[in-house]
Amino acid sequence: MKKLVVLGSTGSIGRNVLDVVRRHPDAFQVVGLAAHRNLDVLRAQCAEHPGARIVVTDAACRTEVGSDAFLGPRCAGMSESSLNELARSSGADLVVNALVGFVGLAPTLAALTAGIPVAVANKESIVAGGEILLTAARASNAEVVPIDSEHVAIAQCLAGSSIDDVERVILTASGGALRDRNPEDMEHVSVDEVLAHPTWSMGAKITVDSATLMNKGLEIIEAHWLFALPYARIEVVIHPQSIVHSVVQFVDGSMLAQMGKPDMRLPILYALSYPGRLKSDLGASLLEFPALSFAPVDERRYPCFRLAVAAARAGGTAPTVLSAANEVAVSAFLAGRLPFAGIPDVIASALDHVPPHAVSSLEDIMEADRATRRWIQERYATPTAGDGR
Repeated sequence: MKKLVVLGSTGSIGRNVLDVVRRHPDAFQVVGLAAHRNLDVLRAQCAEHPGARIVVTDAACRTEVGSDAFLGPRCAGMSESSLNELARSSGADLVVNALVGFVGLAPTLAALTAGIPVAVANKESIVAGGEILLTAARASNAEVVPIDSEHVAIAQCLAGSSIDDVERVILTASGGALRDRNPEDMEHVSVDEVLAHPTWSMGAKITVDSATLMNKGLEIIEAHWLFALPYARIEVVIHPQSIVHSVVQFVDGSMLAQMGKPDMRLPILYALSYPGRLKSDLGASLLEFPALSFAPVDERRYPCFRLAVAAARAGGTAPTVLSAANEVAVSAFLAGRLPFAGIPDVIASALDHVPPHAVSSLEDIMEADRATRRWIQERYATPTAGDGR
């Protein structure tokens, strides 16, 4: 039985992880849960997994958790730094990082340094810290296993093949909730419109990133680190049906595509059961799928995608600046403080004014993140609000 720590257990990915665990009770045991502030959901999860230690990172919940006869005795910490200890000292065979935002970097590094494999749905940790995370993984012989459907698809298509055999990988993008909207008519788009994703059910931040196509820019950077691929060999196409999750084209011209329903439990099951496979009832018949179509990315419609690609190629701390600026801008949009069309403006300004540096340590990355948030707060007088964990 594989023992799991689930960071971000009350979010969309975390709940899907625990649904997969529920479906395979003989395969997995949850020994740790971490949430930000959703205590009602966390209580229910603790009742289902009575042996799990917990961490709650919102300081505003400290009194409530401490006086809670059910949660209090299980609580192993009440700060973001407590995530690191939970990740490395709970006796886990696998840490699942389903956190949202930059906060996911340190516990991922802590687990890998301790030799514990990490299944990562937290894009920001790989985007900002890909180099140091993969270095730590190699040093401790602990694997980084993707959870994103696109990277799970690439991993399956590459099984048994050498990267030298790969001509290119093609990430597919739904195009988000606004893919058919006039690009000139984005100023007054509402939060509800952006969150009405046509094919996927996801958390708020990733759904906004899907609408801006920032999610694909971040996934390009993830693919670069996870599969040791140069950026010139990573492409993106719009695929509205969300059935083909990625394609690998080999040097001989042949192509392999991984397909499945747009259900995050499928890539999660792959990540949890890797390197094996578990039987499930999540499959589908080809006859259930709609007609499949593909189109190039229109960068006029998706300026955030262009910014992400530029930051990726700049390297160093530029992806950290990109990710931090996007995190703050999306939070401001969701809170009603920034129009949807203002998101790329904030990101572009941050990239222009926070100079990138080489990365040699975790502190380099953390300082770039802090500098970006400081600059945005000073420039826009916008609170660097939380990340919705």
